[in-house]
Amino acid sequence: MRDSHTQTSSTSADEVPTSAPTEAAPGHGPNVDPAPTAGHPAPVLWPLHLGAFLATFMFSVSNVAIPAVKADIGASDATSALIVGLFSAAFASGLILCGRIGDRFGRRRLFMIGTGALVITSIAVGLAPDPLFLLVARAAQGSAAAMMMPQILASFQHSLSGAARLKAISLFGAFSGVGTVGGQVLGGGLISLFGETWGWRAAFLSCALAAAAAYLGSLRLTESRSTDPAPLDAPGAILLGVGMMSLVTGLALGPVTGWLPIPAILLTVSALSFATFVVWQSRADATGRFPLIPPAVVAVPAAWVGMLMAFVFFAGFGTFLFNFSLVSQTGHADPAYISGLTLAVFCIAFLVSSLYVHSLVGFFTGPGTMLLGTCLQIAGLLGIAWVSSSAGTGWHLWFQGPALVLGAGQAMQFGPLVGTIVGAVPDRVAGLSGGLIATMQQAGIAVGVALLGALFHSFTAAFGFDVAFGIACLVQILLSFVFGAGAWYLRHAARPRVAPPTRFVRRGRSRLD
Repeated sequence: MRDSHTQTSSTSADEVPTSAPTEAAPGHGPNVDPAPTAGHPAPVLWPLHLGAFLATFMFSVSNVAIPAVKADIGASDATSALIVGLFSAAFASGLILCGRIGDRFGRRRLFMIGTGALVITSIAVGLAPDPLFLLVARAAQGSAAAMMMPQILASFQHSLSGAARLKAISLFGAFSGVGTVGGQVLGGGLISLFGETWGWRAAFLSCALAAAAAYLGSLRLTESRSTDPAPLDAPGAILLGVGMMSLVTGLALGPVTGWLPIPAILLTVSALSFATFVVWQSRADATGRFPLIPPAVVAVPAAWVGMLMAFVFFAGFGTFLFNFSLVSQTGHADPAYISGLTLAVFCIAFLVSSLYVHSLVGFFTGPGTMLLGTCLQIAGLLGIAWVSSSAGTGWHLWFQGPALVLGAGQAMQFGPLVGTIVGAVPDRVAGLSGGLIATMQQAGIAVGVALLGALFHSFTAAFGFDVAFGIACLVQILLSFVFGAGAWYLRHAARPRVAPPTRFVRRGRSRLD
């Protein structure tokens, strides 16, 4: 499938993202290694697909597990937001850097290190004795995921070409979708099966089992690395990481502490880190070094529009799943497996629609498909807001109709995003623009859950869970309009601008007149 579910991955800074499979032959980027030629044995790919499943599975599990975590170890509302936010912030901070490390030292090696670290960190999360230990373990888990994920699409690009590459990318999207569904349903089932104390721990420990299988499978992967890797820019990565972590933590703690003094300090540190990062990137670019995020890439309108679209989409997507688990399990006292099953239609609609996005793109174009998806998302959110506010005890059943529309619409929104952006920016920045969009996906989840999740808790205190969830859906509609505006811009930016045949023009008249 074209462009689907690249939310948890990043290409290397020097390679055209494989989520935009417009190239018939490998080697478009300066550092793209040639794919194996015909006659070579087929590469082993299932560990890479399992890694794609694992990343979305870890995100979904954390959402469905949060009410049980709050009940078992006394996690506060801010801690609950950070359980999701710190994972995504660490993930976002390391994507581009770890992609470069894989290019330099070997993608198979980084994939093995990442999956091995996920085994250890997932066990640490599952056995966390208190909230502070849990938050540190979740941040470490996000860093481990950042080591693993960039190697997946880069390995596809190295190992495959043509139809085989397209098939691998399609399966990548499918496994990512299955991970989202599995995290809600399987995670909810484990929580209900093992009870309040051990259920959420069993759900997180299941991540360790999947990571162990991916690690063992990685022993059969083919090693690959770039022939001309870009410098790492560790100072830039550190500044970006400090800024992200401080921002997410400050936003999560602010509403429950009155914003003073710790949240204000953290937000100040975040602002200073981001400002220093911008200066460092400009200086590195001016002195001929290779910055983590070259200013020339961010200056391309289609690139920063795509980054904004990815950010607002996943801010809403992540917050919706986070809030839903609280409404279902805390507000309606649903068992965790009922909470997961209630979202199954939404997740399956997202997955199935993703498989057909490439056909819609061929008919409506990428921006047109995203605009159609935005309309469906708005309709679905309006329906869910009405159901949540007025359906009462029958809300589980009434929820399914608008959830089906919402899932299909969101697949149409995000499915074409990366390919459309890459097609709208110059070839010289195509690879990094895909990586930046993937980074903004995780940043959107982190900031959205921290900030919008805090607003949801405020609405809950004032209006109750059901009305608060309806209001949160209306807030997400505002983000939908921002996404739609970006798609509208890309729709017009992608139109070819044909210059008049000036060599035939004389005195304002053309030979075509």
